[in-house]
Amino acid sequence: MDKRMHDGFDAFFRAHYAAVWRYVDRRLGSASADDVAASTFELAYRRLDPAHPHPVGWLFRTASNLMKAEMRRSDRERRAAREAEVLRAPSEGDPELETLTTLLERLPAPHRTVLQLTYWDGLSAADVGVVLGCSEQAVWKRVSRAKAALRAAWPTSPATTWKEAMTNA
Repeated sequence: MDKRMHDGFDAFFRAHYAAVWRYVDRRLGSASADDVAASTFELAYRRLDPAHPHPVGWLFRTASNLMKAEMRRSDRERRAAREAEVLRAPSEGDPELETLTTLLERLPAPHRTVLQLTYWDGLSAADVGVVLGCSEQAVWKRVSRAKAALRAAWPTSPATTWKEAMTNA
């Protein structure tokens, strides 16, 4: 940009930054508003045609797109953190917990996930439904099926130790 366009951008920035920031803040909160608003104006500085018929609309549309990208990134981070917590290893040295982990690893992923969310993480059926994207009633059905699969994997002989059961399984 030449000096004349840069001067015009400074005035444009001063005139509209606060409105864009408020727009983002209402949707994402102030923690992300600074970054998204700054990125919006950075893109405007580099890409917005000075002859654009609706530059303010362009700003808000760009901010909206950046907010969507920020929400997707944030969702990915939350999912990754949740999955890491759900699938974390049990305390070392606890043979029953290690056996349970081994049995859970053998279950299909949907069974394992619903059991971990319900029992290890202590979430209510309603919360598990939100995580899995299903109804509370569907969660109870999934828990029932997963528990049946886990019971089927338990050693049946009372004389069989956990280690023997896992070795023979």
